[in-house]
Amino acid sequence: MIISIGRQHGSSGREIARLLAKELGIKCYDKEIVDEAAKHSDLSRDLISAYDEKRMSTFMLQSGGYGIGETYRINMHVAAAQFDAMREIASKGDCIFVGRCADYILREYRDQLVSVFILGDMDERLKCLARRQGLDEAAARRKIKEVDKDRASFYRYYSDQVWGDAQNYDLCINSSRLGVEGTVKVIMDYIKTRGLR
Repeated sequence: MIISIGRQHGSSGREIARLLAKELGIKCYDKEIVDEAAKHSDLSRDLISAYDEKRMSTFMLQSGGYGIGETYRINMHVAAAQFDAMREIASKGDCIFVGRCADYILREYRDQLVSVFILGDMDERLKCLARRQGLDEAAARRKIKEVDKDRASFYRYYSDQVWGDAQNYDLCINSSRLGVEGTVKVIMDYIKTRGLR
């Protein structure tokens, strides 16, 4: 069983993935993908982290001493390292992946793959960022817009699909309505109904 969790920023997607992993007794990979990609490539963890789930226009603006062509090449190399790490992990057993186009990259595992997209009401997402990062409403709103734009662009570039579009996922769940535990319960029920557990 492979579970992919796409998520809007501030929707508690990471917490949902961690609790789901605990309930199922399997490993969850979020930022751990950065570590795994660094282990199995010639790229540093810092470089992979800097390019993690970022939109192409961000790379161009933040090229820092690199030319645009070089920045593009690095981005492609970072994404390939992450995707290779995900495929290797998925081939070894049950796991959960947060973001990074996992639903698309691991589509060959169709019978074992459960793809979920977590969304949330804006007011709840703003509260989440205020609680988690200490941001005021204006800063939290800017951060949500920026991160969601990065994730949507990254997803579109590598999957040629629309991030958050219901037809790309098995489940789309508004975590503002159910909370973290309620959302995990819905996913668990779906997994059981599919006969994966």
